[in-house]
Amino acid sequence: MAEKDLITTAEIEDGIVVVTMQSPPVNALTVELCEALVTVVDGLHRSAARAVVLTGTGRNFCAGGDISRFQQLDSRDKAVDFVTQVQGMLDGVAAIPAPVIAAVNGFALGGGLELALACDIRVAGDGVRMGLPETRWGLLAGAGGTQRLARAVGPGAAKLMMYTAEPVTSAEALRIGLVDAVSASPDPLQDAIEIARKIAVNSPRAVRAVKRCVDEGLQVPLEDGLALERGHWADLIPDGDHLEGAASFFERRPPVFPSVNPGAAMS
Repeated sequence: MAEKDLITTAEIEDGIVVVTMQSPPVNALTVELCEALVTVVDGLHRSAARAVVLTGTGRNFCAGGDISRFQQLDSRDKAVDFVTQVQGMLDGVAAIPAPVIAAVNGFALGGGLELALACDIRVAGDGVRMGLPETRWGLLAGAGGTQRLARAVGPGAAKLMMYTAEPVTSAEALRIGLVDAVSASPDPLQDAIEIARKIAVNSPRAVRAVKRCVDEGLQVPLEDGLALERGHWADLIPDGDHLEGAASFFERRPPVFPSVNPGAAMS
């Protein structure tokens, strides 16, 4: 399969982009798939997308890293270079300005779960298995897994998953907060798209500002987080979306918000 075919993107509705990994049989994070993902993510940083849905084709979301790559790491310097690269790739996913929803089907293991953790919202299909099994192979989850999992589910549940290397079911993932919803179907894509629709009707500027408030605020003390919130709130006023929001409220109609300027997406 050509590199350009490893990931497809499609704007299925106004402002909703579906990104699909299609590297059979398990959508493993090979060098080629990672390169394709970086290219797609770079484009999404400059896009006017209102919501992004990330999924995997076939029976798996992503079964993790290509283990054969680890066998090539025979020095600490090579290890540092490798883990820095993969952390940067998933940091790029986390920094996409629009909300990103992971539609997790089948298995999401190792780097596959780390990829899902880099998304804002996770919707699991019925029967999904999710885990970080790296300790079984003499490693740890180095693409953000130890940090993002602990932030998502708390340190105790995160340590239990990583210490034992055992995956959790979709029901257990929902219970501990690893996913935000579970579909009745093994393929949660349509449920994820429905969430994307509910996001896309709102002000894209306000939604992106919420993402920045939450993501940036989690890294600082509450007082600094409140200052971030004040600044992002005030920044929305010159754009004028609140005027359309108020008008639609009083006129009893759905609001119609303009798209963001892609060139200003990261401002």
